[in-house]
Amino acid sequence: MKKYTVLLFFIFILCVVEKNIAQCPGCLINNTLLGSGVYPNNLPNGTQGQAYSTDITFVMNTDTSGYTINYHKILSVSGMPFGLSWECNNSSSNCQYDPSVNMRGCVKICGTPLQSGSFTINVYVLSNLQTVGNFNSIQQLTIVIDAAAGGNSGYTFTPSQACDSAVVSFNALIDGAPSPTSYSWNFGNGNTSDLKVPPTQNYTIPGDYVISLETNILGYKITNVKVNTLQPGWEGDIEEVSAFLYNPDPFFEIFNSASLNLFTSPFVQDSLSGTWNNLDINLTSPPYNITIWDIDAVSVNDNLGNFSFNVFGAGTIPFSGTAGTSGTITVSTFVIQSFTHYDTLHIYPSPFSSSISTLGQDSVCLGDTVQLYANNTGSNTIQWYNDTSTIVGANTPYYTTNQSGSYYVKLTNAYGCTYQSAAQNVTIIQPPPFPSFLPNLNMLTCLLTGYQLQWYMNGIAIPGANLQTYEITQDGVYSVVAKNTFGCKRSSSPNYIAYTSPAGLEEIGLLNNVIVYPNPAEEDLNLIVNEKIIGYNYILSDFIGRVLQKGIINEVELKLSLNGYNKGLYFLSIEGVMKKTFKVIKN
Repeated sequence: MKKYTVLLFFIFILCVVEKNIAQCPGCLINNTLLGSGVYPNNLPNGTQGQAYSTDITFVMNTDTSGYTINYHKILSVSGMPFGLSWECNNSSSNCQYDPSVNMRGCVKICGTPLQSGSFTINVYVLSNLQTVGNFNSIQQLTIVIDAAAGGNSGYTFTPSQACDSAVVSFNALIDGAPSPTSYSWNFGNGNTSDLKVPPTQNYTIPGDYVISLETNILGYKITNVKVNTLQPGWEGDIEEVSAFLYNPDPFFEIFNSASLNLFTSPFVQDSLSGTWNNLDINLTSPPYNITIWDIDAVSVNDNLGNFSFNVFGAGTIPFSGTAGTSGTITVSTFVIQSFTHYDTLHIYPSPFSSSISTLGQDSVCLGDTVQLYANNTGSNTIQWYNDTSTIVGANTPYYTTNQSGSYYVKLTNAYGCTYQSAAQNVTIIQPPPFPSFLPNLNMLTCLLTGYQLQWYMNGIAIPGANLQTYEITQDGVYSVVAKNTFGCKRSSSPNYIAYTSPAGLEEIGLLNNVIVYPNPAEEDLNLIVNEKIIGYNYILSDFIGRVLQKGIINEVELKLSLNGYNKGLYFLSIEGVMKKTFKVIKN
């Protein structure tokens, strides 16, 4: 069978991260491409510490050298720069491509590369061809990450400079996950840490502090394998003749997830157990499988157990099976790559302090002002603030305001550092809500409660008129003023109120005693009135004002016929010295 490396290259170039993490969705396929291959055929360079994103379209052949391709599948990759990730357009199928279904696919590569340099990437691919079956292959490709223009790509710290003192937080940028990563911090203040996000550091003395971080990307390796017991299944081979004469000759093999053999051990002769020390088996592409064998020179080797395992840290991993094979695997770490970064934290002296005072009261009624003064020692610039908002143009020691708030100043010295003064609270006292009142005949009632009141007639305060109600004795323009405990006032709108004579009051009482029933009515409408209303007029009209009936009330009970009227709303008015109107519904 001929090699088909060129055909497989399109899928290898996709693998520029440790694993397919779904963080780069939305790649776009270029459907104008016709010839098989990868577009672009070279990955664009990236820059350390800067966001990277590119779309790759690949066009696949359906066969090679006469063999039909069933599918290609990415198994694993290694050696890529930290910080990049990718997602293919069929991630739901684990990036397995069938070229007979769709000859085109795409991948988006994105992230922020944390290292600079030229990186050789090892790609493990499984291809399935008809009649041939599975074919495992390892290919290599290169991606170039240019060095950042400046700054520190190993860690960040906030703030990077401060005045007088600072509590600084740190965060390492390089993470080799899923490989373990170790950190060694020196904060320049006598403290150290081995955490990716170390405790915050307190710097209390102005000066320059050199911060260093050594980052080590670690790998896992097996250093010891021990087989304690073996399951039956080796007896009866010609090599052993009988379990009573000879024992098996155990050895083991370790494979990764790509079915690549990472290690085959020597065998231990004539033994029911075995120990292999001082091993140096680098582990890549988890999970893993260990198979225990009995080596037989004449007959087929006996499989004494297969065990899958994964590695989550240094230590001892036990394995055992129900048939009897058991043992342990000892794992340790080693340094794959090391980075050392330095940076400097600057702590500058603060400006001289400042205090704020008021020239007069700090609480006034709406419409008045408060004057503030800030003591500024030295050549510092000054800026006034109100509740964290900058007051535009307020750059002198004096500031006058007519708004409530918490006022303070910030002083800035020649280092660009600032000092914030203590706040001075200013309160603009709001007056009461606008009061209003309702007239009911000669009685005025203020609707606003909880305030001191003063009634006015024709703009002059009425002596002793300080209650919630006031009974007028003459026509006039009336108003009421409300005052809060601070002395702030607000007046109602003035209203002309006409005085009602005692005779008028009696008339109102008579009209209020009129009874209209039934309501709603079917055929007839009945009125019952006081005998003093005999002689008044009545008027029945429809809802648009057309008069339907009218007459004089000549007895205390009166019946009006509604026969022939449409259903709806009508109005019955009783008119004399004063007038009252009733709404009537006809069913």
